[in-house]
Order: sequence, then C-alpha cells, then structure tokens
Amino acid sequence: MPDRPTRDLPTGRWHLALAAALLLAGSAVSLWAWQASAAFLAREADAEFDRFAELSVSNIGQRLQHQLDLLAGFGALFRASGEVTRVEFHRYYEDLRVQTRFPGIAAVQFSPVVTEAQRPALEAAVRADRSLNGTGYPGFQVRPDGPRPVYLPVVFNEPMAGNEGAFGYDIGAEPVRREVMERARDSGQPQASSPLRLLQQRPGVLVRLPVYRHDRPLDTVAARRAAHIGQISGVLLVEDLLRDTLPTQRQAPFQVAIIDRGLADPPEHSALPASALVVRSQHDALTASHAPPALAGDRREHTLEMAGRSWTIEVARPHVDHALAPFPLLLLGGGLAISGLLALLAGRLAWLRHRAQRLALVMSAQARANAERLDAVFNSTVDGLITFDDQGTVLSVNHAAQRIFGHAPGRMVGRDVALLMPAGQADGHAHWLDRHGAAPDQAPAAAAGRSRTLQAQRADGTLFPIELRVSELLVDGQRQFVGLLRDLTDSQAAQARIAESARALRAANELREAVFQHAAFALIVTDAQRRIQAMNPAAERLLGCSAADEVGHHLIDSFHDAADLAVLQQMVGVHQPLPPGALLGPQRGVERQLHYLRRDGDRVPVSVTLSALHDAEGAISGYLSISYDVTERQRLADQLSQLAYHDGLTGLPNRVRFEDRLQHAIVHARRGKGPLALLFIDLDHFKPINDQHGHAVGDQVLCEVARRLQSVLRTADTVARIGGDEFVVLLSTLAQLDDCGLVADKLLQTLVEPMTIGTLQLRIGASVGVARWPESGEDAAALLRAADAAMYAAKQTGRRTLRQARQPLPGDPALPA
Repeated sequence: MPDRPTRDLPTGRWHLALAAALLLAGSAVSLWAWQASAAFLAREADAEFDRFAELSVSNIGQRLQHQLDLLAGFGALFRASGEVTRVEFHRYYEDLRVQTRFPGIAAVQFSPVVTEAQRPALEAAVRADRSLNGTGYPGFQVRPDGPRPVYLPVVFNEPMAGNEGAFGYDIGAEPVRREVMERARDSGQPQASSPLRLLQQRPGVLVRLPVYRHDRPLDTVAARRAAHIGQISGVLLVEDLLRDTLPTQRQAPFQVAIIDRGLADPPEHSALPASALVVRSQHDALTASHAPPALAGDRREHTLEMAGRSWTIEVARPHVDHALAPFPLLLLGGGLAISGLLALLAGRLAWLRHRAQRLALVMSAQARANAERLDAVFNSTVDGLITFDDQGTVLSVNHAAQRIFGHAPGRMVGRDVALLMPAGQADGHAHWLDRHGAAPDQAPAAAAGRSRTLQAQRADGTLFPIELRVSELLVDGQRQFVGLLRDLTDSQAAQARIAESARALRAANELREAVFQHAAFALIVTDAQRRIQAMNPAAERLLGCSAADEVGHHLIDSFHDAADLAVLQQMVGVHQPLPPGALLGPQRGVERQLHYLRRDGDRVPVSVTLSALHDAEGAISGYLSISYDVTERQRLADQLSQLAYHDGLTGLPNRVRFEDRLQHAIVHARRGKGPLALLFIDLDHFKPINDQHGHAVGDQVLCEVARRLQSVLRTADTVARIGGDEFVVLLSTLAQLDDCGLVADKLLQTLVEPMTIGTLQLRIGASVGVARWPESGEDAAALLRAADAAMYAAKQTGRRTLRQARQPLPGDPALPA
C-alpha cells in the first residue's frame, strides 16, 4: 500500500491540524447553540409576559365595568321611582348579591342633597326609621359638624357592617370628595376619585353617580345642578379587585400596578396632575427596596378609562439574562467539552494511524494488504464480533465489540469470555463449555447457530441487553467460536419510548374526555349535516334527554322551533371551508341567543356558540355547539325593565312608559286609525288621609284606585301613575270621540264608592280633565298640558267633577303646565 500520505506531512503536524479544526468547528457550533437557546428562551418569556399582561388588563377592565353597571342599576332604581325607601334600597342590594358577585365593592351608598334648614328634619327621620332596624338609628347625625349651605350625608349604607364610619358622613365636606361629587353632578356621568384613604381605614377609590329629579330637563350644566337631588356612591377596594381579578396561572413572576394619571378629559389650562399609585400586587423580586426599576423591555403599560379618570395598568417582571440560564450555559459548556474531547480523540486516532502506517512499511505489500482487508471486514461491521477458543479464551474482538463493552483490546484479548457476562450467565457458559469439550458431537441445540437475547456486562459493571448468535469453525484443526452480538439498549429504549408515547396519547385522550364529560357548558358535536355525534352530561341535563337516544339518531335541529332554526341556518352559513394550504386552527365561533325545546316540552332560553370543525384538507367536517342556560340573566333584565318603566307601588306604567305609549298612539291616530282622548285624574281629599292615617294607608288607597281604574278600562287602554295622587288615562279604543266623556263619568263613579282599608271606611273622589286629539293639541306635550289645565278647572268648580279642555284658538296663550 503506498505510504506517500504519511511522508507528505512531518510527523505529528497533520493530526494536530485536524484536532485544531475540530476544536474550532465545535466551539463555533457551541457558541451558536448557546445564543440560539438564549434567544428562544427570551422569546418564550416575552410571549408569556404579553399574554399575562393582556389578560390582566382585560380582566380588570371587565370587572370595573361590571361595578359601574352595578351603580347604574341603583341609578335606574331611583329613576324608576320618585321615592326610594331604605327597605327598597336594601332589598335591591341583597337581590343583586353584591358581596359575592362584585368583589372589590366595599359599600354602596346614597346621599341626598340637604340644606341647612332641612338638616334637623332629616336627622330626626333617619333616627326614627325602624324599617330595617327595630331600634332605629338614635345616634345618627350629619358629620362633620359645622354649618354649610348644602349637605350630602350618607343615609343609605349597604352593607352597614364594616361601614358604620360612613353613615351620616357628608361626602361634600372635604375638598377631594366634594370635587368628585361636583364633577358627577355637572357631567351627569359616574366619576371616580383619585386614590385616597377611605373612611373604612383602607386605601381605595370612590365612584359617584348623580341622581336627578326625573321630571326636570338635564340638557345643560345649570339644569343638572338645579335637578340634582343626591348621589349614589360606590366604595372600591382596588386591592381586593386586583387580587380576585389577576390570572392565577404563573402569576408569581409578574407584578401588576394600577396608576392614576388624573382626569381623562382635564379642563383647559389646568396643570398636569401628578401620577398616583392606586394599588400594586406583591412580588419579592420587584418590591424589595434595593430592586432596580424594571427595564423598558420588562414593562407593559395599557391605558384604561375609569369613570372619568385615566388609569394606567402597568405589568412588570424581574429582569432575567437568558444567556446565563442553566440550559444555554449547559449547551455552551457541554459543546466546548465535547469539542475538546473530539479534538483530543481525533489527534490521538490520527497519531495512532500514523504510527500504524510506519509499522506497516516494514511488512510486505501482500501481508499488509491482507491484514488491512481482514481488519476492514472485521471492524467495519455494525455488530460486535468476538472469537474465542473451546476453553472460552478471547482471541480477537472488533471495534464494535470494544465500543459495546467499553473494554480496551488489551483487557479483552487473552481473557476468559466470562469477563463480559454477569455471574449467573458466566457459570452456565462454563458448564456448556465443559459438556461441549467432553462430547463435541452432542452440543446443546441452543448453543450454536441460534439467536438468543441475554444480559451482558460492560467494563463499568452495568448490565445491558444483547442479541447473540454463536457459530463454530475450525482454524488449523482447532475448534473456535465466533460470537456475533448486537447491543439492544437503543432498540429497547426506542420501544419503551413508543410505549410511553402510547401511554401519553391515551392519557391525553382521557383528559380530553374528562374535560368533555365534566364541562359546565353543554357541548354537542355534530357531523357536517348536523347529525349529533356526541354530547356531554351537561347537554343531557339541559336538553332533558339521554345521549344514547340522540347520538347518531337525530339532528341538532330537532331541539329548535322554526324561528330559531332559521337563525341556526344563518349561523351555519357563516362558516366556510378553508382554502387549500390554509393553516388549520381554532375558528371563531358565532354566538346567538336561541331557545332549546327540551324533550319534556319545556322551552329554555340559551346562549349558543357554533364553531365549524375542519378536516386536514380544510373542508367542514362537523360543528361544535357550546351553550348555557340564560334564564336567570333574562329574569334580571326583566326585573330592571320593570323597575325602570313601572310605578313601584301600584305596578302601573310610570311617566316614561306612558309618554312613550302616548307618542305611539298619536302616530297611530294621524294615520286615520281612530279617535284619541286623554284623561288627567287628580284624587280629592287624599292628603288628609295620609295625614290622619299614615302613608301605609295612603299607599293602600292608591293601589285600590289603580285597581278600580283598570277594572273600568279596556285592555287596550292605558292607565298610568305620574305623581303622588295623579293618574292619567289614554283612551285609544273609542268608537267616537264624544265617548271619552262617558268613560270619564264611569271612572268618577267607581272612585266615589266607599273603600274598605282594614277596619277603615274611606271615601275619596277625583277631579278629571279631558283633552281630545287633535282639538286640544297636536302632540303629546300639548295634550298633557290641556288635560292638566282642564283638571285644575274641575277642582276650582267644586271637585269630583270633570272638565273638557277647550279647543285653543289662534293667538291664545299656551295652556299652563
């Protein structure tokens, strides 16, 4: 074999160059892996940080909006009723379950506007109020002391426990609280204070909502000030809100702070306010006194408007140098170490090869060629080869066997083959050699020519599985054995990984099944034709059916009536197949409010979200329906509507609802649909009943009047209570316009009949003013003025009478309001 390659380079130089090249290449790869892993960790951390910040801001914004909606509900209570009692305020607070459904709301309060002259009467009335407390409130007084033109003391205070310090406190007494009150009064919108220490001795924020007389205009600031009768206050403990709002997963590394930046729309030429911290979540790495401020990359800021003020939600995290994280450093250190070892190994191997070449020069060309061919065949096999004689002495081993067992050739050749076996197998092998040596023609069948799996032992003493096949041959008349072996460690490890993957897949399927089975929402999976393929127990409970009866047998359409089925068809039509090559992922669902027809016949209002399911090619393979019962939500909406548009005592429509019906009736009448008349009724001698027998009896009289009026009128006519003892009747079903007088006579007749209230026999009458459309007025306001004026004319002529409004002549002054 030519030896020119060994003579071209001086001894020792070429293998040093190879070792240096390997070291440089390995070091470069290690540095790249270090930087790439650090960059990957940084991207993952930023993505998690951004997700946490966005979710935190969304949760805080939603929770604050819910609390403002709560105060708006209390405002609707005052708009719906001219006079809200302490019992009504308390019951409304209890019905809404404020303490459980609105964490962070420490108190809801109402403060009326009271002048200095009205103050003693207010204090006496509150002290004597035993509607909720049998002993009343004997210690109530307006605080702090000192004469002021106007007071706004807290008289309704829910809950009273824990908020006793606010009861009777004048919210306009000190500048900070007075400024918030004035902003709310002048703007007509809820307004929040800057962070302050509350009367509950905790830091927080106050939100004021103005309450106006419902019969006054509110178009200008001056008008709102004139109509202002009080304020509803919400006491917000932002620390509690932040604790209950933040996402729970991986919350520890992050800190959330809410910073007040001042008014969202400050007056012109006003100085910029200083920012004030509202609340901050705790985290040791960020709140320690020696911790440096968070870097720009470690902060996320979002602006949120809170009841007229601008809040900044700041999310911060401790600074982490990902290049110094354990995994990148491990990659760097391990890569450099492996590069060094490879360089040493390459240098060593190259030096050994150089030495072998020099020794081969003294051999003949044929002997060198034969030896190299034999060595190439012996050492190029992937499997290990070991030869040993009939005494069990190792004669030769190839490189694969050396690598498998971890022994140097000198430690294996010439030693007993039992060196490579654990103790038990070594004894069995010795017995086999003894039997084979005594009777070579009767060797056990399992010994030669067959493959076996057994345990072997490495140089470090560890055991590992091998596959062994032993063959017998004669060399120079001597019996020798060749053992062909294969290391099964990687093969068995791969099989174990496959088994573990199968177990993980089964666990994932079990987890998905558990989520499906135990989800609180009703989940229904259908095919592309909307035939039910699966439904969870929540769906069975909501629909009153069994999955065994529905899956594969019915369409989801069977749970909807015709109207809802048309909406469902529209929801299905929104979803389209994905274009070829589009990335498959979660598709946005379409949400609608429908009704389910339960199998027992009940009709249940539900919110349904329908999402399309796509196969690998993007075609729609089915649909996922997620639904839940919204009966309670509709009940609350109906209750709020009842409070907003009906009289709280009699249940009749209030002024707002009546004016709306009157407008519609006038539009209907203008189309030639029939005559229209308006009756304005004011009770006679009602005030003496209140004064002599109390408001409770007076309330029963009003309810009886409402019942009698409704009993006389037709269903299509409308009767409403618009004041203390004032009622109006809209007659929209008259055959002819002159019939309004007959109806008015019937109303007067039913009201003069005696009333039995408990043990009392009471008589009451009424004065009625009649206005006809269009003779008395073209629009609703003109009709109301005409009927009101006619009613006053009836009172002046002796009460218990009726008067019709005369037709206004050209040039007449406007009727009195």
